[in-house]
Amino acid sequence: MKISSNQYYEVLTKQLAKQQESIGELQTQLATGKKTAVPSSDIESSLEGLSIKSVLQKQAAYETNLSYVKDRLTIEESVVTGFQDYVYRLKDLAITASSGTYSDEDIGFMKAEAEGVLEELISLSNSRDSQNTYLFSGTATNVQPFQRQADGSIAYKGNSAELNIQVDSGYEVQINSSGVNLAGQIDRSTSGGGTQNLDIFAVAKDFIAALGTNTKANISRSIDEFDELGNQVGGQIANLGIRQNLLEERLEIIEEKKTVYEQLLSNIEDTDYSEAITSLSSDMLALEAAQNTFAKVTQMSLFNFLR
Repeated sequence: MKISSNQYYEVLTKQLAKQQESIGELQTQLATGKKTAVPSSDIESSLEGLSIKSVLQKQAAYETNLSYVKDRLTIEESVVTGFQDYVYRLKDLAITASSGTYSDEDIGFMKAEAEGVLEELISLSNSRDSQNTYLFSGTATNVQPFQRQADGSIAYKGNSAELNIQVDSGYEVQINSSGVNLAGQIDRSTSGGGTQNLDIFAVAKDFIAALGTNTKANISRSIDEFDELGNQVGGQIANLGIRQNLLEERLEIIEEKKTVYEQLLSNIEDTDYSEAITSLSSDMLALEAAQNTFAKVTQMSLFNFLR
């Protein structure tokens, strides 16, 4: 079938327009760094990109939660370590005071130091995190956990419930601690054959009272009690270390996921500069060839018309 000059002219015109459009798209990709200027130009890729962005947003939220938990555990570890140091300081004072080689004045100095240590223990037990919530009140994070009562005793006002936060898809971690575990508990035999359950604050107050009267038996009794309570706090420190290690492992998993999703999104959205430059060069050559052909056809058509 014979193709007329007008038909050939029309075909060349469409080819030129297509080449110019392709070159324009490639130039836009190189200028913006993105494969598509508007989502409607590639709906399937755009929808896939939106899905991946949604996942990345969730991963970012998990990272934020994870960072908060890490900071909280770091603060808690520092507090608990200091708490243990003070418990063992009371043990050292008990050992020294029980030796029987110090004067009443010296014992008085030890009593004053023990009173100061008790205040430090109370202060540490009421520590807060970076968001100003209490570390050791269970889920009652806005309630001061350890409060002095009218009789001078220290009472726990928090609870033992767990507070969890999501740090990955299907993975939650506990972010709170109970003051009951921090204060510890020892069983002390009573004269009636029973036992008393006492925490660090009660034992410390009894020790201070024993120093006030220089009662050697009660002072000596405190040595093993402080030792046991200090060891219990050590268990808390070990548990915090395990929890921190688990968080580090989870952080590595989250970062690996993030890298994979970011690469997938980049493959969908970002311009492959090497490929785009090669395609642009090829299209430019094709456009030049089409323009030359178009010019020749135009000249021939004009020549035939003049004839």
